Amino acid sequence: MLTAGISLVMQPALRLVTFAVLALALRAATAQVAPPQTAPAERGDPYAPRGGATEARYPLPGPAVAPGPGSYAAPPPAYGPAPQPPASTNLPPPSASSPPAAAGEFFEPTKIMATVGDQYIFYGDVAPLVNMILEPYRAKMSPAEFAQFEAKNRSAANRQVVAQLMEAKLLYLEFDRTIVKNTKGDQKKLGEIRTDMQKRMLESFEKELAEMRPKVNAAKPDEMQELIRRDSIIPRVALLMRDNQVESLGELDTLLRRYGSSLDKQVRAYGEDRLGRQMISKALAKKHEVTYLEMADYYRLHAEDFALAAKAKYEILTVKFVNFPDKGAAYNTIAQMGNEVYFGAPFAAIARKHSQEPNAAKGGAYDWTTQGSLASEIIDRAIFTLEPGKLSQIIEDATGYHIVRVTERQEAGSVSFVEAQPKIKEALLREKRQADYQKYIERVRTGTPLWSIYDDEEAAALARQQAAGGGQR
Repeated sequence: MLTAGISLVMQPALRLVTFAVLALALRAATAQVAPPQTAPAERGDPYAPRGGATEARYPLPGPAVAPGPGSYAAPPPAYGPAPQPPASTNLPPPSASSPPAAAGEFFEPTKIMATVGDQYIFYGDVAPLVNMILEPYRAKMSPAEFAQFEAKNRSAANRQVVAQLMEAKLLYLEFDRTIVKNTKGDQKKLGEIRTDMQKRMLESFEKELAEMRPKVNAAKPDEMQELIRRDSIIPRVALLMRDNQVESLGELDTLLRRYGSSLDKQVRAYGEDRLGRQMISKALAKKHEVTYLEMADYYRLHAEDFALAAKAKYEILTVKFVNFPDKGAAYNTIAQMGNEVYFGAPFAAIARKHSQEPNAAKGGAYDWTTQGSLASEIIDRAIFTLEPGKLSQIIEDATGYHIVRVTERQEAGSVSFVEAQPKIKEALLREKRQADYQKYIERVRTGTPLWSIYDDEEAAALARQQAAGGGQR
């Protein structure tokens, strides 16, 4: 007989909606991690001529400086010519246009969104989950931006959550059928088992939530996404508690009701999810083997997954146009800073004293930075073409003038097959388990009537497409 105990084995059966639409590309050079305070190669700049220099590395407007013996004229770098000292200019303000917001998708709470066997899924079950998914983005946006974001994403979120809830119901019904079968229709025994399960579910919910909260509190964004990917219920509730500074279950229940849910609903959803997973664990207990040939083929077909981008450490001096009356004044300042370094002043000291970029207080030095990750394309190109240890020419981009020096660089490459094997083996095992899971789901679906509101939409769209095709003929 199936016991009423609960297996908390975690399998990646359910997938949470994630919104890649967020502007993750906003990470710019200001987000890079600063290196330790120790500045590399402060003196002995390779541009400095032997025996002393009398000509400035970065010429300034005005009377020409007589070149001395051994003066150096730098060739144009691969990333573009050095800008000429301008007289003055006014930078045009940036302009952008936002696309109009798409219509959202809202229903009455009692609207039936799907049926799984004799079980109903109402919009009142779907909306709270979608609200909790969208809520973290509210604090990062203005009301108008969030309204536009919600209008564009709620419909897709509704569809995905409906699919999630249908799958959870499907797995739970299979579990319930097994209990009924094992009790041979004994209603008294069946009732006792279900009552005991409800009690155990609440205890398990509280325990898992208590264990998850410290993990969520310490999680970085990518770690948080991984937690939610593995489990769509407990990490989401823990995140809700963290963001709203909620401690007790009573406070949690009050908070959940603001989203149209409740603690009881979350515990029930949690219970159905875990009991459904218990059935999966038993059904997918088969152990898989991964052969050497399978790993070699995977490595060849997924070569891009094992590519290593070029990366570099660098230091930078910057002046911003917004801090000067014209470009000429900005150019004079960056040229003077560069000449000080050229004639022997420590790069870090000049950066701390005069530079106008975010890491100036730490000597303008940046730790490992991957190619293509900087907001300024021309600076990125310079860092990955300039010879390490040499000062760049004055670089101009949309925000100001810059001088960079690469302190260390590693060229692009790839992870070797030997190093990649553990990762490849895990990926192949995951694929095999996922294939088993899909077979199991298809088998369970065959004996359970399924319907969702989106089936009608797809059928209507197909009918329109067929009608349009018939009209063309």
